[in-house]
Amino acid sequence: MKKVLIFVVLLSFAFAKAQTYSSKIIPNDTMLLRGYIDEYPITMYIENVGFCEYEQKFTGWYKYDNSIESIPIVFFYSPYPEEEPFRIYAKYDGEFETEVNEDYFCQVLSYDEVFETTAENGNFNDLKWRKKDADKLMNVWFEGDPQDQFWELGSQEVYLTRDEQIILDLGVLDFEYAYDVEVLGYKNVEDISHLLLEVSVPSKPGGNGRGMCGGGEEIHILYLRLDDNNRLIYSDQAKVSSCYVEIDETAITYDAAFPEKGFTRSN
Repeated sequence: MKKVLIFVVLLSFAFAKAQTYSSKIIPNDTMLLRGYIDEYPITMYIENVGFCEYEQKFTGWYKYDNSIESIPIVFFYSPYPEEEPFRIYAKYDGEFETEVNEDYFCQVLSYDEVFETTAENGNFNDLKWRKKDADKLMNVWFEGDPQDQFWELGSQEVYLTRDEQIILDLGVLDFEYAYDVEVLGYKNVEDISHLLLEVSVPSKPGGNGRGMCGGGEEIHILYLRLDDNNRLIYSDQAKVSSCYVEIDETAITYDAAFPEKGFTRSN
């Protein structure tokens, strides 16, 4: 009985140790801008909240720095068609009225203020502010490079962790769009950590479910070796499931109980 108990305790310890590896996904969905409407300093907060049809949807607020009141904003963005102007709409009560037109573009029908610029100027460049139905325009500018920050929205950082500490950026292994990382197996052999991971990524990042495989996923098996300082010394990966192509179940084989063996390709 004592031997069985010792075995169970050792097995529980080994399992707990195997669970020390996990993942952390940090989305980059927000940006904070500081700038001016004419000579009046403002702060603007923008958040990427998903899609409206084919366009990305952004919400947030802006406020004058001498005020405690924030004004809700909303805008939609798509790089197509290229001639579309860039507009950020503001409404005091936040109750925006929108509609989708026959070309599947989202339009804001009710608003109180608008920041706008031509497509030729690009996003956030040469913005003008005005109240709805008013002719008076005021110049707007922001510190830094808001356009570069805007392009980064929707990206993310994907990390492998051990004991909740980040040890490896999985983005450098081409998994920057991963939304799920599962540790299938882990074993330490002579101070080398061997891991088998299953990594799921969208077939079409940013596809919003549109078009072929817009809502599909690609699943990869990732084999890693880390030294005793958790530095990557070897990696290999193979796709085991895809929305685009059929993959034979026997093409990639592995045993999660023996991660040190990696995986085997049948061809």
